[in-house]
This record gives sequence, C-alpha cells and structure tokens, in this order.
Amino acid sequence: MARSFEGSEIFKASPDIILILINNFESYKEFLPGCLESSRISSIEEDIVIGRLVFSLLNKTYAFESNNETTGNQVNITQSKGPFLDFHALWSLEAIDENHTRVKFKTTFTLPLVLKILAPQTIIDKIGNKFINAFANQLLK
Repeated sequence: MARSFEGSEIFKASPDIILILINNFESYKEFLPGCLESSRISSIEEDIVIGRLVFSLLNKTYAFESNNETTGNQVNITQSKGPFLDFHALWSLEAIDENHTRVKFKTTFTLPLVLKILAPQTIIDKIGNKFINAFANQLLK
C-alpha cells in the first residue's frame, strides 16, 4: 500500500530562488535533517537534474538517487535508485508577490515491509514537515 505526505508553507523568496535551492543537491547536506551526503550527478538532459542523497533515518543509512525534472514552477521527482519500492514527489510553487511563494510538496511512495513497520504515518508526517521547514529556513540565511 502506498504512503503519502502533503505539506504547504509560504516561503519568503521568489519561485526562481526556491527552484535553485531545490535543484542544488550539493547543499542538502548542509541543512536537510538526517542528510549525511549530497551530490549532483551529471545529466545529458538540460531540464533534468540527477541527485544522490545519503540519509540516516531510524538508525539506518539509506542512499537515494532521483531524477528531478523542472517544468515552469514545478519539480517532478522520481526515484531511480533507493530504498523505496516506488517514489514520486512534486514541488509546486505559486508566487504570491515578488518576495513570497506558496510552496506545496506532495509525495507518494511504497516502503518495503521492514520500513512500513518502523515508519507509521505520524513519523512520515513529522519527517515531511521537518524537510519543508528546513528548506524554508535555508532561504532565510
């Protein structure tokens, strides 16, 4: 059974600045909770960014590689390698004014059995909200 998370927050930045942060995998290790390593993998397609993240969650280390495709003010994310049986996420950005943007993050994924047991929806929601807040706070620096 697929799990999901959906969150929304107003960020104090323009959509262009937020898109740069979302696609800057190299910086994730500096601000994303549990992120031990983050790197960008070269891609031959201009509108696709490939990234590799290594996380420590629930006392275990997980490597996650994804393809991020930016179209307008949206970033579609699909896992290419990682711990999920399947994973899809979408960042949607809507400008409110030149310095404020409504940011929506939505993800659906299927966990392997072991992670299903260790990660009830309350934990998923807590981690998802921490990630969104980490991006918002990084923009304030």
